[in-house]
Amino acid sequence: MAKGFWAWIAWFLFLFLLDFVVPFVWLKNVPKIWGSFLFWVLWITVAIGSMFFIFLKWREPHERGEGGQI
Repeated sequence: MAKGFWAWIAWFLFLFLLDFVVPFVWLKNVPKIWGSFLFWVLWITVAIGSMFFIFLKWREPHERGEGGQI
């Protein structure tokens, strides 16, 4: 598999880890829940932006010059 593929896997695993660690560990002593909601809004923005960037670079194997013919 391509090096870029594993970089994206690592990035999304990092985001997944942040999704649990930040609100439930770092922000657990914050008296208001606003901190968690603000974090999740920012997290969703970054996650959607990352997926959009991946989809922009998405190419089928025949468009990249790889694989068989269609």
